[in-house]
Amino acid sequence: MRLSSLRKFSADPLLTAQATPMTEDQRSHPVVRALHRRRDQGSEPGARNDDRRIALVIEGGGMRGVVSAGMAAAIEQLGFIDCFDEIHGASAGAFAGAFLLAGQAAYLTALYPHGFGNPVFASARRVIRGRPVFDLEYVVREVWRRQRPLRTDRILQHRIELHCTATDVQRAAIVDLAELSDDEQIRTAMLASSRLPWLAGGPVTFRGHRLLDATLAEPIPVHAARGSATDMLVLQTRPHGIAHSPLSGPVARLTDNYLRQFNPALVTLRETRSERYDTLSAELAAAAADPAAAPAVCIIRPPAGARLVGQMENRAAALAVAGSHGLRAAWMALTGEDPDLVGAPRGYSPAAEEPAQIL
Repeated sequence: MRLSSLRKFSADPLLTAQATPMTEDQRSHPVVRALHRRRDQGSEPGARNDDRRIALVIEGGGMRGVVSAGMAAAIEQLGFIDCFDEIHGASAGAFAGAFLLAGQAAYLTALYPHGFGNPVFASARRVIRGRPVFDLEYVVREVWRRQRPLRTDRILQHRIELHCTATDVQRAAIVDLAELSDDEQIRTAMLASSRLPWLAGGPVTFRGHRLLDATLAEPIPVHAARGSATDMLVLQTRPHGIAHSPLSGPVARLTDNYLRQFNPALVTLRETRSERYDTLSAELAAAAADPAAAPAVCIIRPPAGARLVGQMENRAAALAVAGSHGLRAAWMALTGEDPDLVGAPRGYSPAAEEPAQIL
């Protein structure tokens, strides 16, 4: 071997991520205190000894969903999964909720920098052939079934309720997809929740409804949780101080032309999405600061100054940093400690039951 053939090693993105400090310790918040009590007492879903119903609410945001996936990984590693009674996920947040219930949240976080486990899922060249840019059908039904399997059998066995939200095309309104009874229903609900208009294909048909990405109607999936929960832990993907950014002009026009063919009211949802997101985010922040809020709300989000990744980010290092910011933000909020991170491999059992067939 010649010394001249040696190349410079790449920098460790997780070390770079550590330069952004996590400071928001939320152990004194009533929602976090309730989670700690349940964990310390070994409380299990369906057999509670308190009068609380705690919901985990997970925002998505396309590839920025790696942030909420990292937060879910912290919840998983710290042993808080069984402290929740229901999980609500929008778009990529639905992915995080499903993998968390399967005990695979860290697994999902590690898959983001590699195209959810297979880089062919995204390609601008497919537009030339009239196909969607993002092939989530391939990811959810092939990659996450055979190559990097999501253990839906564990989700079906869990007593925590999984809710995937989506936008109903006909009503131009949010819809809650719950009571998912088999592998196919879980995967279809995840696809419906994440069906970005034209970028990811046409509406998904599920239970007689045509459905598109949840964030069109409700960017943070709180509507169903507000009606059932006494407490909500909300995972948001944008750092503190970052408002929602509207689509660029050309992309907005393409999206509106696509939506108009199904229902013109969907265009209004798209046009008002940034304003509605910022309003809802402010409402949740106010509730989080109000001890009398019902339901009680606690919010975890990356700190001001953390890297903001876009919906279509595909740089592995950027996604790894964003995922680590999510994990560290949740770890700090729940434990008061900012953990050191390592990129060591982690094993998962490949054994899974044969997926149930849709009836």
